[in-house]
Amino acid sequence: MRTLIVLYDQRCDLCRRIQAWLISQPKYVDLAFVAAGSAEARRRLPQLDHGATMTELTVISDGGAVYRGAKAWLMCLWALREYRGWALELGSPEMMPLARRFIAWVSRNRFKFGYFSGPASKEP
Repeated sequence: MRTLIVLYDQRCDLCRRIQAWLISQPKYVDLAFVAAGSAEARRRLPQLDHGATMTELTVISDGGAVYRGAKAWLMCLWALREYRGWALELGSPEMMPLARRFIAWVSRNRFKFGYFSGPASKEP
């Protein structure tokens, strides 16, 4: 695996802040960011349910595997040099239920987090 395509909600301040943070991190696997629901996303990934990508993070491997929600977040961490161990630990059978609940909660409240953290830059 060489590249992961990350479909993120560009309307969300928190999502753009996380995108900027992910871009700044040393990586094992490249991350290519595409705005969820955009014309580019529809062109590059016509097989996806693009409505669903607007409500939960979606990551696609260069081999075509699709990860959504908690698994998508863990794939982003797995791509990073300093956080792969965290991804493996959080993805373990013991920790995955907690990771799913936490990530679902953050996702549901992402617009509130963005509001409290202040405006994010529109560009990475």
